[in-house]
Amino acid sequence: MMNLKKYIINLKRHHKIGLIVFCTIALLHKFIANEKYIVAGTENGIAFFVEGEKANKGIKTLIPYSPNSIDKKNRKVGPLSKQDVPSLYYRHWLGTDSVGRDVLAGIIHGSFIAFKVGVVTVLFSLIIGLLFGYLSGYLGDSGARIKKSTFWLWVLSVLLFWFYGFYSHGIVSYICFAIPFLLLAFFIYKTPQHKKGNMGFPFDVIVFRIIEIINAIPGLFILLLILALFKERSFTNVIVVIVFLRWPAVARHLRAEILKIKEEDYVKAAKSINLSDSKIFLHHVLPQAISPIIIICAFSFSTAVLTESTLSFLGIGVPLDQVTWGSLLKEARYDFDSWWLALFPGLAIYALIFLFNSIGDRINNQLRKV
Repeated sequence: MMNLKKYIINLKRHHKIGLIVFCTIALLHKFIANEKYIVAGTENGIAFFVEGEKANKGIKTLIPYSPNSIDKKNRKVGPLSKQDVPSLYYRHWLGTDSVGRDVLAGIIHGSFIAFKVGVVTVLFSLIIGLLFGYLSGYLGDSGARIKKSTFWLWVLSVLLFWFYGFYSHGIVSYICFAIPFLLLAFFIYKTPQHKKGNMGFPFDVIVFRIIEIINAIPGLFILLLILALFKERSFTNVIVVIVFLRWPAVARHLRAEILKIKEEDYVKAAKSINLSDSKIFLHHVLPQAISPIIIICAFSFSTAVLTESTLSFLGIGVPLDQVTWGSLLKEARYDFDSWWLALFPGLAIYALIFLFNSIGDRINNQLRKV
Protein backbone atom coordinates (compact mmCIF):
# COMPACT_ATOMS: atom_id res chain seq x y z
CA MET A 1 0.00 0.00 0.00
CA MET A 2 1.40 3.36 -0.99
CA ASN A 3 2.14 5.73 1.88
CA LEU A 4 1.21 9.38 2.25
CA LYS A 5 4.57 10.66 0.97
CA LYS A 6 4.24 8.72 -2.29
CA TYR A 7 0.71 10.00 -2.80
CA ILE A 8 1.90 13.60 -2.47
CA ILE A 9 4.85 12.99 -4.82
CA ASN A 10 2.57 11.42 -7.44
CA LEU A 11 0.18 14.37 -7.49
CA LYS A 12 0.13 16.25 -10.76
CA ARG A 13 2.10 19.47 -11.07
CA HIS A 14 -0.95 21.75 -11.08
CA HIS A 15 -2.21 20.05 -7.90
CA LYS A 16 1.03 20.83 -6.09
CA ILE A 17 1.13 24.40 -7.39
CA GLY A 18 -2.50 24.94 -6.43
CA LEU A 19 -1.95 23.65 -2.89
CA ILE A 20 1.17 25.77 -2.42
CA VAL A 21 -0.50 28.93 -3.74
CA PHE A 22 -3.64 28.45 -1.65
CA CYS A 23 -1.80 27.66 1.58
CA THR A 24 0.65 30.53 1.06
CA ILE A 25 -2.09 33.10 0.46
CA ALA A 26 -4.19 31.78 3.35
CA LEU A 27 -1.40 31.69 5.93
CA LEU A 28 0.20 34.97 4.85
CA HIS A 29 -3.00 36.92 4.20
CA LYS A 30 -2.09 39.66 6.68
CA PHE A 31 1.25 40.18 4.92
CA ILE A 32 -0.42 40.40 1.51
CA ALA A 33 -3.49 42.58 2.08
CA ASN A 34 -3.38 45.00 4.99
CA GLU A 35 -3.81 48.73 5.48
CA LYS A 36 -1.05 48.65 8.10
CA TYR A 37 2.69 48.55 7.56
CA ILE A 38 4.26 45.10 7.96
CA VAL A 39 7.30 46.57 9.69
CA ALA A 40 7.72 50.26 10.47
CA GLY A 41 9.70 52.63 12.60
CA THR A 42 7.81 54.40 15.38
CA GLU A 43 8.65 56.67 18.29
CA ASN A 44 9.22 53.57 20.42
CA GLY A 45 11.35 51.78 17.84
CA ILE A 46 10.62 49.14 15.22
CA ALA A 47 7.20 47.49 15.40
CA PHE A 48 5.06 45.12 13.35
CA PHE A 49 1.69 45.93 11.77
CA VAL A 50 1.76 49.63 12.48
CA GLU A 51 -0.95 52.02 11.33
CA GLY A 52 0.14 54.56 8.75
CA GLU A 53 -0.41 57.56 11.03
CA LYS A 54 1.95 56.19 13.68
CA ALA A 55 4.70 55.07 11.30
CA ASN A 56 7.62 57.07 9.96
CA LYS A 57 8.91 54.67 7.31
CA GLY A 58 8.21 51.02 6.80
CA ILE A 59 7.46 48.09 4.53
CA LYS A 60 4.00 48.08 2.99
CA THR A 61 1.93 45.10 1.91
CA LEU A 62 1.22 44.22 -1.71
CA ILE A 63 -2.38 45.41 -1.33
CA PRO A 64 -2.86 48.47 0.91
CA TYR A 65 -6.33 47.48 2.08
CA SER A 66 -7.71 45.29 4.85
CA PRO A 67 -10.91 43.32 4.18
CA ASN A 68 -12.96 45.83 6.21
CA SER A 69 -11.18 48.99 5.01
CA ILE A 70 -13.64 51.48 3.53
CA ASP A 71 -12.73 53.74 0.63
CA LYS A 72 -15.53 56.34 0.54
CA LYS A 73 -14.28 57.84 -2.73
CA ASN A 74 -14.50 54.54 -4.59
CA ARG A 75 -17.74 52.90 -3.64
CA LYS A 76 -19.20 50.36 -6.04
CA VAL A 77 -16.47 50.74 -8.67
CA GLY A 78 -15.56 47.93 -11.04
CA PRO A 79 -12.08 46.67 -11.91
CA LEU A 80 -12.28 48.38 -15.32
CA SER A 81 -13.88 51.61 -14.10
CA LYS A 82 -12.12 54.90 -13.47
CA GLN A 83 -11.06 55.14 -9.82
CA ASP A 84 -10.18 58.11 -7.63
CA VAL A 85 -6.83 56.89 -6.29
CA PRO A 86 -3.48 58.69 -5.87
CA SER A 87 -1.49 55.97 -7.69
CA LEU A 88 -1.75 52.49 -9.19
CA TYR A 89 -0.62 51.05 -5.86
CA TYR A 90 -3.92 52.12 -4.31
CA ARG A 91 -6.08 50.93 -7.19
CA HIS A 92 -8.83 48.40 -6.46
CA TRP A 93 -7.84 45.76 -9.01
CA LEU A 94 -10.99 43.66 -8.55
CA GLY A 95 -13.30 46.55 -7.70
CA THR A 96 -15.17 47.43 -4.50
CA ASP A 97 -18.55 46.70 -2.99
CA SER A 98 -21.34 49.16 -2.21
CA VAL A 99 -19.60 50.26 1.00
CA GLY A 100 -16.16 50.74 -0.55
CA ARG A 101 -14.39 47.58 0.64
CA ASP A 102 -11.73 46.12 -1.64
CA VAL A 103 -12.84 42.85 -3.24
CA LEU A 104 -9.31 41.49 -3.71
CA ALA A 105 -8.51 42.04 -0.03
CA GLY A 106 -11.76 40.28 0.85
CA ILE A 107 -10.91 37.29 -1.34
CA ILE A 108 -7.44 37.00 0.20
CA HIS A 109 -8.87 37.19 3.72
CA GLY A 110 -11.59 34.73 2.71
CA SER A 111 -8.93 32.22 1.71
CA PHE A 112 -7.77 32.12 5.33
CA ILE A 113 -11.35 31.57 6.52
CA ALA A 114 -11.73 28.74 4.01
CA PHE A 115 -8.39 27.24 5.10
CA LYS A 116 -9.29 27.44 8.79
CA VAL A 117 -12.77 25.99 8.37
CA GLY A 118 -11.54 23.23 6.07
CA VAL A 119 -8.59 22.11 8.19
CA VAL A 120 -10.41 22.18 11.54
CA THR A 121 -13.47 20.44 10.08
CA VAL A 122 -11.39 17.69 8.49
CA LEU A 123 -9.35 17.21 11.68
CA PHE A 124 -12.32 16.81 14.03
CA SER A 125 -14.37 14.83 11.51
CA LEU A 126 -11.42 12.47 11.19
CA ILE A 127 -11.01 12.08 14.95
CA ILE A 128 -14.71 11.37 15.53
CA GLY A 129 -14.93 9.20 12.41
CA LEU A 130 -11.92 7.14 13.50
CA LEU A 131 -13.41 6.65 16.94
CA PHE A 132 -16.80 5.50 15.71
CA GLY A 133 -15.25 3.56 12.83
CA TYR A 134 -13.21 1.63 15.38
CA LEU A 135 -16.24 1.00 17.58
CA SER A 136 -18.47 -0.06 14.70
CA GLY A 137 -16.06 -1.81 12.36
CA TYR A 138 -13.51 -3.37 14.68
CA LEU A 139 -15.30 -4.03 17.98
CA GLY A 140 -18.66 -4.58 16.28
CA ASP A 141 -21.62 -6.00 18.17
CA SER A 142 -19.74 -8.63 20.17
CA GLY A 143 -16.22 -7.26 20.50
CA ALA A 144 -16.80 -5.31 23.72
CA ARG A 145 -18.44 -6.01 27.05
CA ILE A 146 -18.77 -3.28 29.65
CA LYS A 147 -20.03 -2.83 33.17
CA LYS A 148 -23.54 -1.45 33.48
CA SER A 149 -22.27 1.30 35.79
CA THR A 150 -19.77 2.39 33.14
CA PHE A 151 -22.48 2.51 30.51
CA TRP A 152 -24.84 4.67 32.58
CA LEU A 153 -21.95 6.94 33.59
CA TRP A 154 -21.25 7.55 29.93
CA VAL A 155 -24.95 8.29 29.26
CA LEU A 156 -24.88 10.84 32.08
CA SER A 157 -21.78 12.50 30.63
CA VAL A 158 -23.54 12.87 27.26
CA LEU A 159 -26.46 14.63 28.97
CA LEU A 160 -24.02 16.97 30.74
CA PHE A 161 -22.32 17.64 27.42
CA TRP A 162 -25.64 18.57 25.84
CA PHE A 163 -26.56 21.01 28.62
CA TYR A 164 -23.21 22.73 29.16
CA GLY A 165 -22.22 22.60 25.50
CA PHE A 166 -25.28 24.48 24.26
CA TYR A 167 -26.73 26.37 27.22
CA SER A 168 -23.73 27.39 29.30
CA HIS A 169 -20.50 29.34 28.79
CA GLY A 170 -17.09 29.62 30.38
CA ILE A 171 -14.56 27.06 31.53
CA VAL A 172 -17.26 24.71 32.82
CA SER A 173 -18.69 24.52 29.32
CA TYR A 174 -15.38 23.50 27.79
CA ILE A 175 -14.67 20.93 30.51
CA CYS A 176 -18.08 19.32 30.15
CA PHE A 177 -17.77 19.46 26.38
CA ALA A 178 -14.74 17.16 26.63
CA ILE A 179 -16.11 14.83 29.33
CA PRO A 180 -17.96 12.34 27.07
CA PHE A 181 -15.06 11.94 24.68
CA LEU A 182 -12.54 11.51 27.51
CA LEU A 183 -14.75 8.96 29.24
CA LEU A 184 -15.35 7.11 25.99
CA ALA A 185 -11.63 7.00 25.21
CA PHE A 186 -10.87 5.74 28.72
CA PHE A 187 -13.66 3.21 28.45
CA ILE A 188 -12.32 1.84 25.15
CA TYR A 189 -8.82 1.52 26.59
CA LYS A 190 -10.02 -0.24 29.74
CA THR A 191 -12.72 -2.40 28.14
CA PRO A 192 -12.85 -5.79 29.94
CA GLN A 193 -13.32 -8.74 27.64
CA HIS A 194 -15.96 -11.45 28.20
CA LYS A 195 -16.40 -11.16 31.96
CA LYS A 196 -19.48 -12.37 33.75
CA GLY A 197 -21.80 -9.65 34.94
CA ASN A 198 -20.87 -7.34 32.07
CA MET A 199 -23.30 -6.36 29.35
CA GLY A 200 -22.63 -6.72 25.66
CA PHE A 201 -22.81 -3.44 23.76
CA PRO A 202 -23.86 -3.58 20.08
CA PHE A 203 -21.63 -0.78 18.82
CA ASP A 204 -22.04 -1.67 15.16
CA VAL A 205 -25.83 -1.56 15.23
CA ILE A 206 -26.00 1.66 17.24
CA VAL A 207 -23.35 3.56 15.27
CA PHE A 208 -24.75 2.44 11.93
CA ARG A 209 -28.28 3.46 12.94
CA ILE A 210 -27.03 6.88 14.04
CA ILE A 211 -25.32 7.34 10.68
CA GLU A 212 -28.48 6.29 8.82
CA ILE A 213 -30.62 8.72 10.82
CA ILE A 214 -28.26 11.65 10.16
CA ASN A 215 -28.05 10.82 6.45
CA ALA A 216 -31.84 10.52 6.21
CA ILE A 217 -32.39 14.09 7.42
CA PRO A 218 -31.69 16.89 4.88
CA GLY A 219 -28.41 18.62 5.67
CA LEU A 220 -29.88 22.13 5.44
CA PHE A 221 -32.52 21.22 8.03
CA ILE A 222 -29.81 19.99 10.42
CA LEU A 223 -27.80 23.16 9.82
CA LEU A 224 -30.71 25.43 10.66
CA LEU A 225 -31.73 23.32 13.65
CA ILE A 226 -28.32 23.20 15.32
CA LEU A 227 -27.35 26.80 14.56
CA ALA A 228 -30.61 27.92 16.17
CA LEU A 229 -29.36 26.43 19.46
CA PHE A 230 -26.40 28.81 19.61
CA LYS A 231 -26.89 32.27 21.07
CA GLU A 232 -24.09 34.02 19.16
CA ARG A 233 -22.71 33.91 15.64
CA SER A 234 -19.19 32.48 15.32
CA PHE A 235 -17.09 30.32 13.04
CA THR A 236 -16.76 27.84 15.90
CA ASN A 237 -20.49 27.18 15.72
CA VAL A 238 -20.30 26.75 11.96
CA ILE A 239 -17.41 24.31 12.29
CA VAL A 240 -19.31 22.29 14.92
CA VAL A 241 -22.29 21.95 12.58
CA ILE A 242 -20.16 20.97 9.57
CA VAL A 243 -18.29 18.39 11.67
CA PHE A 244 -21.64 16.96 12.78
CA LEU A 245 -22.61 16.55 9.12
CA ARG A 246 -19.26 15.16 7.92
CA TRP A 247 -18.20 12.61 10.54
CA PRO A 248 -20.83 10.02 9.46
CA ALA A 249 -19.25 9.85 5.99
CA VAL A 250 -15.80 9.32 7.51
CA ALA A 251 -17.08 6.68 9.94
CA ARG A 252 -19.05 4.85 7.24
CA HIS A 253 -16.09 4.54 4.86
CA LEU A 254 -13.72 3.55 7.64
CA ARG A 255 -16.18 0.96 8.92
CA ALA A 256 -16.31 -0.70 5.51
CA GLU A 257 -12.52 -0.64 5.18
CA ILE A 258 -11.95 -1.96 8.71
CA LEU A 259 -14.44 -4.80 8.22
CA LYS A 260 -12.41 -5.91 5.21
CA ILE A 261 -8.98 -5.49 6.81
CA LYS A 262 -9.75 -7.25 10.10
CA GLU A 263 -10.45 -10.48 8.22
CA GLU A 264 -6.89 -10.58 6.86
CA ASP A 265 -4.60 -13.37 8.05
CA TYR A 266 -2.07 -11.05 9.72
CA VAL A 267 -4.82 -9.51 11.88
CA LYS A 268 -6.06 -12.95 12.91
CA ALA A 269 -2.48 -13.94 13.71
CA ALA A 270 -2.07 -10.86 15.92
CA LYS A 271 -5.25 -11.80 17.79
CA SER A 272 -4.00 -15.36 18.25
CA ILE A 273 -0.97 -14.14 20.22
CA ASN A 274 -3.25 -12.09 22.51
CA LEU A 275 -2.26 -8.61 21.35
CA SER A 276 -4.62 -5.95 22.68
CA ASP A 277 -7.32 -4.59 20.38
CA SER A 278 -5.84 -1.10 20.56
CA LYS A 279 -2.39 -2.32 19.43
CA ILE A 280 -3.83 -4.42 16.62
CA PHE A 281 -5.93 -1.49 15.40
CA LEU A 282 -3.16 1.12 15.59
CA HIS A 283 -0.30 -1.01 14.21
CA HIS A 284 -2.01 -3.37 11.76
CA VAL A 285 -5.47 -2.09 10.78
CA LEU A 286 -5.20 1.70 10.71
CA PRO A 287 -2.05 1.90 8.51
CA GLN A 288 -3.86 -0.12 5.84
CA ALA A 289 -6.81 2.28 5.95
CA ILE A 290 -4.70 5.39 5.31
CA SER A 291 -5.53 5.58 1.60
CA PRO A 292 -9.33 5.86 2.02
CA ILE A 293 -8.76 8.35 4.85
CA ILE A 294 -6.75 10.65 2.56
CA ILE A 295 -9.45 10.53 -0.10
CA ILE A 296 -12.16 11.28 2.46
CA CYS A 297 -10.15 14.22 3.83
CA ALA A 298 -9.77 15.75 0.36
CA PHE A 299 -13.50 15.60 -0.36
CA SER A 300 -14.41 16.67 3.19
CA PHE A 301 -12.25 19.80 2.83
CA SER A 302 -14.05 20.93 -0.32
CA THR A 303 -17.44 20.11 1.22
CA ALA A 304 -16.61 22.15 4.34
CA VAL A 305 -15.57 25.17 2.24
CA LEU A 306 -18.72 24.96 0.13
CA THR A 307 -20.93 24.66 3.23
CA GLU A 308 -19.27 27.65 4.91
CA SER A 309 -19.66 29.71 1.73
CA THR A 310 -23.33 28.73 1.53
CA LEU A 311 -23.96 29.77 5.13
CA SER A 312 -22.13 33.06 4.57
CA PHE A 313 -24.18 33.68 1.44
CA LEU A 314 -27.41 33.05 3.36
CA GLY A 315 -26.19 35.06 6.37
CA ILE A 316 -26.68 32.15 8.78
CA GLY A 317 -24.35 31.45 11.70
CA VAL A 318 -21.36 33.37 10.35
CA PRO A 319 -20.44 36.71 12.03
CA LEU A 320 -21.79 39.58 9.94
CA ASP A 321 -18.58 41.63 10.26
CA GLN A 322 -16.41 38.89 8.76
CA VAL A 323 -15.59 39.08 5.05
CA THR A 324 -15.73 35.67 3.38
CA TRP A 325 -16.18 34.42 -0.15
CA GLY A 326 -19.84 33.72 0.58
CA SER A 327 -20.45 37.18 2.06
CA LEU A 328 -18.98 38.79 -1.07
CA LEU A 329 -21.35 36.73 -3.20
CA LYS A 330 -24.20 37.89 -0.98
CA GLU A 331 -23.39 41.52 -1.87
CA ALA A 332 -23.92 40.69 -5.54
CA ARG A 333 -27.42 39.49 -4.72
CA TYR A 334 -28.46 43.06 -3.89
CA ASP A 335 -26.71 44.69 -6.85
CA PHE A 336 -26.91 42.88 -10.18
CA ASP A 337 -24.84 45.57 -11.92
CA SER A 338 -21.78 44.78 -9.79
CA TRP A 339 -20.82 41.67 -11.75
CA TRP A 340 -17.35 41.53 -10.17
CA LEU A 341 -18.87 40.75 -6.77
CA ALA A 342 -20.25 37.50 -8.17
CA LEU A 343 -17.51 36.59 -10.64
CA PHE A 344 -14.29 36.71 -8.61
CA PRO A 345 -15.49 35.16 -5.31
CA GLY A 346 -17.35 32.53 -7.34
CA LEU A 347 -14.18 31.69 -9.25
CA ALA A 348 -12.26 31.39 -5.97
CA ILE A 349 -14.82 28.94 -4.55
CA TYR A 350 -14.91 26.96 -7.79
CA ALA A 351 -11.12 26.77 -8.09
CA LEU A 352 -10.62 25.54 -4.52
CA ILE A 353 -13.39 22.93 -4.69
CA PHE A 354 -12.14 21.73 -8.08
CA LEU A 355 -8.58 21.50 -6.71
CA PHE A 356 -9.43 19.28 -3.74
CA ASN A 357 -11.97 17.18 -5.64
CA SER A 358 -9.42 16.52 -8.38
CA ILE A 359 -6.82 15.61 -5.74
CA GLY A 360 -9.28 13.14 -4.24
CA ASP A 361 -10.00 11.66 -7.68
CA ARG A 362 -6.28 11.43 -8.44
CA ILE A 363 -5.53 9.52 -5.23
CA ASN A 364 -8.58 7.30 -5.79
CA ASN A 365 -7.35 6.39 -9.28
CA GLN A 366 -3.89 5.58 -7.91
CA LEU A 367 -5.46 3.37 -5.25
CA ARG A 368 -7.37 1.37 -7.85
CA LYS A 369 -4.16 0.66 -9.77
CA VAL A 370 -2.43 -0.76 -6.68
